Amino acid sequence: MIFGEIKQPLHALPMAFQKAITFINTHDMAQLENGRYEIDGDRMFANVMSFETQAAAAKQGEVHQQYIDFQYLISGEERIDVSLNLTDCIPATDYDHDNDFALVETMPNTSSLLLKPGMFLAIFPQQPHKPGCVVTTPMMIKKVVIKIHQQCLV
Repeated sequence: MIFGEIKQPLHALPMAFQKAITFINTHDMAQLENGRYEIDGDRMFANVMSFETQAAAAKQGEVHQQYIDFQYLISGEERIDVSLNLTDCIPATDYDHDNDFALVETMPNTSSLLLKPGMFLAIFPQQPHKPGCVVTTPMMIKKVVIKIHQQCLV
């Protein structure tokens, strides 16, 4: 996992992450409609979304096997709970290969990160995470999640 701000010098990041940042910096994120935007076919694409944050206790964690989630907050604020230990998580759903997605009921030993506009969090495959959690009160947020296939890093 990598946590940072877009305005920081980011030249040391992998080229795939720099490509994601270029997409963010060359588009008016606030004006983008919700939906999918192609960057490099199925290897890298952006999902723009808006939704209301929820209490962490009301949400399940998610896990991916093939894609890195490069999450960038456009507006609002959210807490993202993360865990580095998938083996202790209790599965809630089977893995959906077509959508690279599974849910987990529990995420032991979580850490919480607060995202504000301009911040990003790159979450690697096999790292359980629970995005869209309330910080203080529920609020509408807008974010882009750039899906980066793990093969882009090799």
